Amino acid sequence: MRQVVLGRKLSGDAVVDLCVPCHLLWFDAFESVQLTPGGTLALFEAIRDGATADRRPVPSRLGCPRCAAPLAFTQDLQRTTRFTYHRCPRGHGRLTPFIQFLREKDFIRPLPPADIARLAAQVKVIRCSGCGAPVDLARDTACSHCGAPIAVLDPDAVARTVGALQYAEAKRTTIDVDALIDGLADAQLRQREFDRAAGRRPIGVRLDVDLLDLGFDVLKAALSR
Repeated sequence: MRQVVLGRKLSGDAVVDLCVPCHLLWFDAFESVQLTPGGTLALFEAIRDGATADRRPVPSRLGCPRCAAPLAFTQDLQRTTRFTYHRCPRGHGRLTPFIQFLREKDFIRPLPPADIARLAAQVKVIRCSGCGAPVDLARDTACSHCGAPIAVLDPDAVARTVGALQYAEAKRTTIDVDALIDGLADAQLRQREFDRAAGRRPIGVRLDVDLLDLGFDVLKAALSR
């Protein structure tokens, strides 16, 4: 596996291990949900760049790279999207196929039965994007080996998701000038209330606030979203 350093919402970086030949990602505990929008985009690009590499089949039994304990197959739900991964029972993290990460982050959509029927008329057998096993479209609507539904990387879904992530990342890293002005107004109001409670007559504008410090506070709030 090679390591990919990505943006993390709270602090520091998230280091995700990526195996291109097996199309697998290793997330330490909670790393997937802690990725910034920009981090999710960067990981999508890494997956896209590695998708054309020769694929190795994924073993049926997988071990945790941290403690070697057998990983447990796990089904999860993100809003209305179901996805799966292999979880360490000791809480070290999870092993996620590329396609399941893309499902989790809304880059792909499952094919409805009508689309599967049209595909089966042209292509009899496809390779499961989750585990690499063959899927007979005349018989199966999901992979008989790992249970993954037949899904497609939908250009419209990709465009919507990429656009939403780009907007969220720009908003996260942009200082809100309105918030800065509101912060100054709140500081002024607090000072006036303090003067009134202390029996002092307010003279002009008294601000016990440093404009640079206030700007940094607003920036920290924006980066922590």
